[in-house]
Amino acid sequence: MRLYQLGEFGLIDRLAKLLGKPPKEVRIGIGDDAAAIELGNQKLLLVTTDTLVENIHFKLKEFSFFDLGSKALAANISDVAAMGGIPQYALVTIGAHKNLRVEKVEELYRGIKYLAKKYKIAIIGGDTIQSPKELILSITLLGKVEAKHLLTRAGGRVGDAILVTGSFGGPAAQNYRSKFKIRWEEARIIAQSDLCTSMIDSSDGLARSVMELCRASQVGARIWLQHIPIDPKATLEQALYGGEEYELVFTAPKTKVQNLKSLVEKRTKTKVSVVGEILENKMGIKLFTPQGTVLSLKKGGYEHFK
Repeated sequence: MRLYQLGEFGLIDRLAKLLGKPPKEVRIGIGDDAAAIELGNQKLLLVTTDTLVENIHFKLKEFSFFDLGSKALAANISDVAAMGGIPQYALVTIGAHKNLRVEKVEELYRGIKYLAKKYKIAIIGGDTIQSPKELILSITLLGKVEAKHLLTRAGGRVGDAILVTGSFGGPAAQNYRSKFKIRWEEARIIAQSDLCTSMIDSSDGLARSVMELCRASQVGARIWLQHIPIDPKATLEQALYGGEEYELVFTAPKTKVQNLKSLVEKRTKTKVSVVGEILENKMGIKLFTPQGTVLSLKKGGYEHFK
């Protein structure tokens, strides 16, 4: 079998089975935004890694090196935020061709440093290696979260409402992938409210995020297309499948929705929208138009090896 036949997510499932169960102190292992490891005293260590490869994740003509550095760290911060955590320490690995100018590498690290300073993250190490051609940038981020405030993809329950922050489709419509807003403050408020049952970030697109949340929670979903907050310059297709936002997709009991929505909006001024509800797993994931037409959700989002 070739990788293209299995795809990224099929490969992850296969490798998870091969590796077996992690030690008991690992609360959350493969398959969520970050791994969660028990530290004692009801504290958890969060660990996440994201890797960017030139001409796969980005083209240098579309990014400054500064923006590229910021983007790489942003993806990790968003993952830790989606678990309800606080980012603390990062390790940065860069693979570059030997002819790349040193000043470009320094500019990339300035971009990382800029965002790290904003979120009080210490860069504590990493690796520098030679690449045969393309630039490779990989960041591992460590964070922490109180055990009682940990949020995962797996807590959604039948009858829960599906909520989102912000709007969707902007990066795909306007190609401003170097400009982003990380919903870290919103995520902490949601986690500490104890009103939320599951959460994921939307960096792979709204459609993919809903699918992964439903997959982990073993549920289905109904999404109302007219309730999706779409960027004014974006199409519905871009809002569903474009990705590159760092919005939050989360679930909560319907009786708690108004309290949670008001809490986030009052404290952050970020709009929260109810876009759907959780159904039984056998119902699958369905999109409902204003006219009542039922559509199936396409897989959407980028998948490696496909």
